[in-house]
Amino acid sequence: MSDLAASLPGAAARAAYLYHVEDLSQAEVAAKLGVSRATVHNLLREARETGLVRVTLDPDLLSRAEAAQNLTARYDLQSAVVFPGDNEEAALKAAAGMLEGLVPHGARLGVAWGETVYRLAQHLPPARRGDLTVVQVVGSMASPHGFNAEDCSSLIAQRFGTTCVNLHAPAVLSNPALVAALEAEPIIARQLDALRGCDAVLFAVGLADKDSHIVQAGVVDPATLDDYAARGAVGVVAGRFIDAEGREMRGSMDGRLIGIDLAALRAVPLRIGVAFGARRAGSLQAALRNGLVTHLLTDSGAAGPLLSRFSGAAAE
Repeated sequence: MSDLAASLPGAAARAAYLYHVEDLSQAEVAAKLGVSRATVHNLLREARETGLVRVTLDPDLLSRAEAAQNLTARYDLQSAVVFPGDNEEAALKAAAGMLEGLVPHGARLGVAWGETVYRLAQHLPPARRGDLTVVQVVGSMASPHGFNAEDCSSLIAQRFGTTCVNLHAPAVLSNPALVAALEAEPIIARQLDALRGCDAVLFAVGLADKDSHIVQAGVVDPATLDDYAARGAVGVVAGRFIDAEGREMRGSMDGRLIGIDLAALRAVPLRIGVAFGARRAGSLQAALRNGLVTHLLTDSGAAGPLLSRFSGAAAE
C-alpha cells in the first residue's frame, strides 16, 4: 500500500483510494487491506454514500444523450446517436465505428453515394462481415471530391471484407426514354433488382444548394437547382430533392434518374441516415418527418436546432 493510502483516515477512504486512484481491483484492495472482497465492496459503497467518492458525468454527454432520446421519441426512430458538434471529422469517425453494429447479420446493405458517406467509409474499421452484401443504390457520376460514386459502396464492402454490387449506369440521363432503355439491359436490370432487395440502406441527408454533391457532381445544373429550390426543396436524399415534409419533389428530373427512389428507400426496413451540422438541420427535419430514417447518426450542431428552433413544427 502506498504511503498516501496508508495515511488516509478510515478503511473506507483507504479502500476508495486504492480502487479509484491506484486502479486496483477489489481483490487486490482486499489483499492490501487484509480483508475480504465482500468487505471491500461494502467499504466502497460506504465511501460513495458518505460523500468520500463523488461520481460525475460529462454534462455534454448527458445533454447529447437527452437529445438523442428526444429525437427518437419525436420522430419515432428506432435509435439515434448525437455526437459532439465541434469536430465533424471526429463525429464521422465515431459514426463509422457504430455502423457495423447497426447492420444485421446476412443483410443486403444499400449505399447511396456522397461526400459524407465517402468520408464515413474512410473511417470504417476493418471487420469480418462476409455475411453482408453491399449494393450501390444510386447511379454513378464523377465527383469533384476525389472519388467516384461507386467508391463509396466499394470501400464499405472492402472494409467489411465482403462483396459489392455496383450500379454500372449513370446517375442521370437526358430523357426518360434513355433511362427505360438502359434499365432494360440485362446487366443493369440485375443490378437494379439487387438494390430493390436491400434489408438496410445508408445515406446522408444533404442540402438543396450549390454545395450539394448532386450539383457539384453535375447530376443537376444550377438552373435546375434554382427551380427546385424556388418550389420549396430543402434537401437531397439519395439524389432526390425533398420538400419540407420530406416528400420527393416532381420536376424536370422526373424519369431521368437511375437508382432507388424515395418510395423504395422508405420500404427498406432499416434506414441509416447521417447528417452533421446546423446547416443540415432543416433538411434533416424534412427527412425525419417523412419517416425516411429509422436509425439516426447526427451531431449536436444538427440536433440542437431540431429540438429548439424547429420544435414548434412537430413531427406528424
